[in-house]
Amino acid sequence: MKKLFDVPDSYKEHITKFDSSDGFLALGIIVTYFVVMTISGIIVQYISQLQITIIGGGINVFFVVLVLLCLKMRHQGIETIGLKEGNIRLSFVLGGTLAAILFFCNCLSNVLFEHQSFIDFADILIYFVYFFTVGLVEEVLFRGYLQTRLHSLLKHILLDVLVTGVLFVLMHFPFRMVAYDMSFWEIISNVRYIADLFITHLILSYIRIKSDSLYGAILPHWVSDFAYRIVTHI
Repeated sequence: MKKLFDVPDSYKEHITKFDSSDGFLALGIIVTYFVVMTISGIIVQYISQLQITIIGGGINVFFVVLVLLCLKMRHQGIETIGLKEGNIRLSFVLGGTLAAILFFCNCLSNVLFEHQSFIDFADILIYFVYFFTVGLVEEVLFRGYLQTRLHSLLKHILLDVLVTGVLFVLMHFPFRMVAYDMSFWEIISNVRYIADLFITHLILSYIRIKSDSLYGAILPHWVSDFAYRIVTHI
């Protein structure tokens, strides 16, 4: 059991190289992301679904590029956010298994047992690309960048995971509060929704840390969101 939760030395080596400047820079980027999500919630009320997808995808790509620029500025490689190096094979095995389960639960089970149907093929292609940008940016921002840099401030891997998880859950609030006119308490009182987000974070964090690779977290995140949106949910 202990071996199951051992943290790879490569992950430990990466996170101990950061200083408090990295931690505060990461928090600053997350705050900026919160602000942009709030603004996006206002904008989506006045534009079409296609425009929402295009703008949203653009925002996601922008934040990925922003993180890459911060890495370059701080003279840090992409391996420090779980890309390029690590146990990539283990990452894909864990992430691929989870992705298959989520695709069945969020998509195939609805088609097979709930008499739901797939949306138009053109929309499926659009969502295939869009939700890749969603999975990519959220994993890069939270499990890749923030969680590792928080270690410079919190000094404990478990605390890194828990605080990142809280921020990951809260990240989903601004958009919903503005776009759907929901209060903070309406969202937080939805225990199932909050638990789902936090447990998802814990599982993806486990994959990211255990393999010291982000690919296995990006894959199921992408597949989960994509699978849910390509069926009608009537």
